[in-house]
Amino acid sequence: MTYSLRSLLVAIAVAALLGTTSATAATASTTSLDGTILTALAGSESAEAPTASAKASDGTLERGCRDYPVRYKVKHAGEDWLLDLIVRDRSGTDVASVSLHGVTSPRKGRTTFSVCRSAVEAGKFTVRGVLTNRDGYDQTEHAVGKHRFWLKRR
Repeated sequence: MTYSLRSLLVAIAVAALLGTTSATAATASTTSLDGTILTALAGSESAEAPTASAKASDGTLERGCRDYPVRYKVKHAGEDWLLDLIVRDRSGTDVASVSLHGVTSPRKGRTTFSVCRSAVEAGKFTVRGVLTNRDGYDQTEHAVGKHRFWLKRR
């Protein structure tokens, strides 16, 4: 068996041991018995996990039903992601929700949620959510940190 064939077999064995399945995975290097450096695909353990954040500014709870702005940011997610945001009032009741899809929405931007003053009490609100990252049939969910804001009456 020649050294190049041995190196190829070692590279295949290393790749199999590392359990490579992703074409976008990072590379790892190892040295074979003959000193040749082999490069094999490794899992994306060094890649950062997808994250998202959402923030709403303090404001005034206006009469009637109004739209209030929310800023959001999605990092390290693939092309197909879904960001579900939920707004809760001070009693913990869900009062609004927003869904954003990575195919049609930018990774960073501004959206709105609607709240009717007759349906909620002024005070502290929170926005939180779930980022769902899809890669083919694989789907992972990541929690979006809670952000508090105030909507006060005039």
